[in-house]
Amino acid sequence: MCGIAGFLRIAGGGSVVDGQRLRRMVAALEHRGPDALRGVLETGVALGHSRLSIVDVAGGQQPMRDPLSGVVVVFNGEIFNHVELRADLLAGYAFRTRSDTEVVLAAFLRWGSACVEHFNGQFAFAVWDPRTRELTLARDPMGICPLFVARDAHGGLAFASEGKALIAGGFVDGTLDEDGVVQALTLWAPLAPRSALRGVEALWPGSVVRVRDGRCTMTTTFEPLPVVRDERRSRASWAEELLATLDDAVALRLRADVPVAAYLSGGLDSSLVCALAQRRLGGSLRTFSVAFAEAAFDERAHQSTVVSALHTRHKGVEIRGADIGALLPLVVRHAEQPLVRSAPAPFFRLSRMVSDDGIRVVLTGEGADEFLLGYDLYREAKVRAFWAKQPSSSLRPLLLRKLYPYLRLATQGDAVLRQFFRSGLDDVDAPSFSHRARFGIGARIGRFLSGSFQERLHRDPIADVEAAMPPAVRRGTVLERALWLEVRVLLSGYLLSAQGDRMLLGNGVEGRFPFLDPRVVKLALSMPERVRLSALNEKRVLKEAAAGLVPPVVLRRKKFPNRAPIASAIVGRCAQGNDAVSEALSPRALVEADVFDAGKTARLLEKVASSTMPSEADTMTLIGIVTTQLLSREMKSCALARPDAEARVELLS
Repeated sequence: MCGIAGFLRIAGGGSVVDGQRLRRMVAALEHRGPDALRGVLETGVALGHSRLSIVDVAGGQQPMRDPLSGVVVVFNGEIFNHVELRADLLAGYAFRTRSDTEVVLAAFLRWGSACVEHFNGQFAFAVWDPRTRELTLARDPMGICPLFVARDAHGGLAFASEGKALIAGGFVDGTLDEDGVVQALTLWAPLAPRSALRGVEALWPGSVVRVRDGRCTMTTTFEPLPVVRDERRSRASWAEELLATLDDAVALRLRADVPVAAYLSGGLDSSLVCALAQRRLGGSLRTFSVAFAEAAFDERAHQSTVVSALHTRHKGVEIRGADIGALLPLVVRHAEQPLVRSAPAPFFRLSRMVSDDGIRVVLTGEGADEFLLGYDLYREAKVRAFWAKQPSSSLRPLLLRKLYPYLRLATQGDAVLRQFFRSGLDDVDAPSFSHRARFGIGARIGRFLSGSFQERLHRDPIADVEAAMPPAVRRGTVLERALWLEVRVLLSGYLLSAQGDRMLLGNGVEGRFPFLDPRVVKLALSMPERVRLSALNEKRVLKEAAAGLVPPVVLRRKKFPNRAPIASAIVGRCAQGNDAVSEALSPRALVEADVFDAGKTARLLEKVASSTMPSEADTMTLIGIVTTQLLSREMKSCALARPDAEARVELLS
């Protein structure tokens, strides 16, 4: 993938001013596409691009202009069915390259903004049509590729793949958005259109925005809505179709003019993707994994089992708590949002290893847990709904003890267990019923906010996310509501963004996600819930589909979430010498940022440091405080000039 940036002309602009501004924006995205930095100044608009060369390395340069109409496109992502679309578009368009970028251009010329309905891919693009003087911005349905906008008082609009480009261009100043920060701390990610930066809006996944004469119109092309399902089909029939569809999704995502590798966690999803890719590649697949020095987080035994079974060329990297602490400033700079997990840091280190090995594209297993009901949270919601039918029962909530054996909660008494999961039990029909326990932990961080910061808040994060839920989903089942929340908040805002795109492209590596192929998504949504979640057996249909392709021990494994050390990354002997984190948590820095209460933060630090097994709530709060503090500092430096990169930005005539 790449980076895109640009803006509609604003008052006070000019060719020299606009050129300097565009150069700064493109230079700020160099990490996303180090192969070529280019831009174009058209009448009324500036478009820029940082290129990571994947398809048609020699011919796919951007910005790309149609010589007849003058229409210009900048594109980030991949259109995996570009070969098939090209054949359809040949009748009305004379192609000059083999790139999927030109397919986007030709598709726009034929279908206009409706071209997105023909794409099987992951994308964010901007198209300027000089004939209508209209700018079109679009983002893929899953939100794999990021796209942000900023507006000015004169009707101008800027866009970029990352907020730091908008800061570098002078459209915003990098100040934190109070409500966006609290959304990230509570929900795990800001809810589009809000971001963690004031004045920066995120395009909703699957949206198309058209800007003309200072007016914006937006349409949305996809929502994970409930559908009428065929309850008569056997699970075996669903499994057969799922495997065939997923296999073709993998095949499409192996299309590239550079080698394609894969991430391997040792779980079912990545193992099956690797198995299908290895079969398609004839045995040449390279795989990459993260291992942890702390046994509670380590999966290398399962990774080794899969590598031995599939015979992949494998490489791994071991991560310690101190490594995570040292990476946090850079991780936060790329993520551009507060984090309540430390997992993005190991993923950043992993993508660096992949890049150092000369690999630019990796397949991952993201998306299976969301659409095939693999998360413990789905099972939790099912048990809590069962418990809510007899809220006085002392036995029903005990089913929850099996879900989170890796948390301290699992070792505590039954009364503690019931108290923790009771939140919202009297309102099963609430839009966020399934997520009340998780959101409750996030909301607890709010108790550490400074008084003046709380006074600047205007919105309730949980009310915001409930209001965003479409009526058709609100009327659905508990699991349908849970799935929408997972897809639209956690998946697009955290897993595909802070933990995905930003950690991958921070090292110039592109991620591809077969489980998010629109055909796989549509198929999964059409399956009855019992096919995906049988009693409390998660992803049952995927296990049947994978039988014979992955080792049996992988099929028997319970879901093991992507987690990484937090306490050892921030406090204690392992974290000593991490000056950036220590400085961020100093009383002076806390008072200066004025986000968190310095006294409460000091007491939390002491509590976590003295505990042999700190609670989930305490570690989430601590990492949330640290990353917010780092974010406040890191975003201020994004406006600094990068003369070397700016000098390499080629402005086209």
